[in-house]
Amino acid sequence: MVANIRLSYTEIERVSGLLDTAVDVTLLPRMKEAKQQVDDLLAGALVLEKTTPALSQQYEKFNTGLTQAADAVKGFAKQFRAIKAAVQNMDSDMAGKINSNG
Repeated sequence: MVANIRLSYTEIERVSGLLDTAVDVTLLPRMKEAKQQVDDLLAGALVLEKTTPALSQQYEKFNTGLTQAADAVKGFAKQFRAIKAAVQNMDSDMAGKINSNG
């Protein structure tokens, strides 16, 4: 029979840390680098009177969306840790109640 509940606190922390690191060390720095490259391109090598401002505005919206998505990735890590903490607290509370009745 398959267990209804199974948690590996170590695995939850590992994956949560992986998500945080992916955002902080990889995604956000690369996004910032790409944004700077696009800004530089639109400031010097791709300049059209009406098109360049439109491209700049659209890339800004795109970059904002990516940043929000990256924040959401970190949100999953936070949720995973919150679930772990809640289960740990529940387990301790139940054990305490059981032991106090013994």
